Amino acid sequence: MWSAPTLIGTSEDMRYGYCIFCDDVRTEIGEKLSFIGVYSGVLTLPEFPFSLPKFCVHVNLITSSTEPYRSIVLRCAAPGDRQPILEERLDPAQLDEQKDLSSGVEVNDTPLNVVIGASLIFSPLRLRQPGLLTVSAIIDDKPAEIASLRVAQR
Repeated sequence: MWSAPTLIGTSEDMRYGYCIFCDDVRTEIGEKLSFIGVYSGVLTLPEFPFSLPKFCVHVNLITSSTEPYRSIVLRCAAPGDRQPILEERLDPAQLDEQKDLSSGVEVNDTPLNVVIGASLIFSPLRLRQPGLLTVSAIIDDKPAEIASLRVAQR
């Protein structure tokens, strides 16, 4: 589930991203997102392999409105898996919304930032071993590490 780009405060031409790892993401009235069962740094499981009935990662990528993203491919890799468990390409039409949103918008001659949001939903998520669950991307043909969640055994 991709959310439309939105504008946030100002900064220098810096790009960054972050993730919220949780059990569920729900869209509320007014297009607000609720994150249910948010993990803070570690996901502790009783044994391996283990299957979670549902697991979500909400990804936010931020860039200056003067430097919109041209292409984004998100990847998620589970501990011990050689291939990504997910590879999701953002539709170019969705990326064009950045330009529409930021056209002519500046505050005190400083361009605003654009946020691209995506919710990655796994149902189920099968984890074979402890390690890092990693979210990365190919952004404008360049690799980028975004975030990781440590998966551990109790």
